[in-house]
Amino acid sequence: MQQWSRRRFLTAAAAATLGVAGGGCGITSRPRPVGPAAREVAAAEARRRRPGAPVREVTLTAAPATIDLAGRAVTAWAYNHTVPGPVLRVRVGEVLRARLDNRLPEPTTIHWHGIVVRNDMDGVPGITQPPIPPGGRFVYEFTVPYAGTYFFHPHVGLQLDRGLYAALVVDDPAEPGGYDQEAVVVLDDWTLGVGPTPSSCRTGSWPRAA
Repeated sequence: MQQWSRRRFLTAAAAATLGVAGGGCGITSRPRPVGPAAREVAAAEARRRRPGAPVREVTLTAAPATIDLAGRAVTAWAYNHTVPGPVLRVRVGEVLRARLDNRLPEPTTIHWHGIVVRNDMDGVPGITQPPIPPGGRFVYEFTVPYAGTYFFHPHVGLQLDRGLYAALVVDDPAEPGGYDQEAVVVLDDWTLGVGPTPSSCRTGSWPRAA
């Protein structure tokens, strides 16, 4: 009977373990990554979109603006010259077509926070889309699948902190509501122009809508 040293036994055991792990994890045949423009992405959007779905077209312009903050004039960055930006309202199953014109001194995008969208419409610069350069334009188009109150904002630097955010309300046709009056409230702390420079850490300051 062959005698194995402790070192030889441990070496053989480690090799066997790696072989099992490699086979289980598919090291030799990794799946093909799905990019933003892949056919799988287009197919997923096609399944969401029903024939003849209404298209809601909006235009958003991201640009520097002067806003009135409780009597104080503050220079901010805004969608369509307002902070928060305009409320976008659509219904479940409709197609949102939002044209973004960039009039900022730096690139920007729009991320549709909380909304399930096709990958190339998600607004992550350098990953799902090239950033939109100053003076550039990009058209976001996707089917809105779920009802709820969401918000949209850039995914570039501190642009959200400068005032670039707004609400997106998706109504469910099966629940008309029938309210006498409805208000969308966006809450955010604000220091730009009146206090310390915004930092990349935003604790408890996400806009919320109700």
